[in-house]
Amino acid sequence: ASRYVGLHFRSYDNFIFTPVIKKEILEANPADGNYITVYLPSYCEPQLINIFQPFGDIRFEIFCSQTKEPKTYDNISFLPVNKKMFNQSLINCTGIITGGGFETPAEALHLGKKIMTIPIRSQYEQQCNAAELKKMGVLKLKSIDSDFETYLYNWMNEGKVIKMDYSQTIPQCMEFL
Repeated sequence: ASRYVGLHFRSYDNFIFTPVIKKEILEANPADGNYITVYLPSYCEPQLINIFQPFGDIRFEIFCSQTKEPKTYDNISFLPVNKKMFNQSLINCTGIITGGGFETPAEALHLGKKIMTIPIRSQYEQQCNAAELKKMGVLKLKSIDSDFETYLYNWMNEGKVIKMDYSQTIPQCMEFL
């Protein structure tokens, strides 16, 4: 390659651009449907039920690879991992609890959604992404532990919403190249 281009949550140099956001998210009209979207791929359904069912006053839409058909347990809706359903959930949620990936937090930042990140342990990229999100003001947890209830309610009631405009990334990249 004659030129190198990087992507990150913020542009640190003239060759590092902000995330490329898919058209459906760019054209979305975000709303607050009064629920939390959850995508924690390192947790299974029984673990997710144990974690989120005690918070009966909060609705959760949880995307899980084990889930084949939508189902509900009290305050939890389990949904299969599906791009279209996930995008709609993200567009209309109050906030998202997710790992330390790149695409989902970037889309949540663009939509102006609250984010809680719990990066997958021993995955370097997830740790790096979560560290940068923390610098931006996103709540980062090492794990879900006995203090999770306090973190969750504080995040819901006082959590910072960070809104980033990532709509110009492709034109900026094209100009650079």
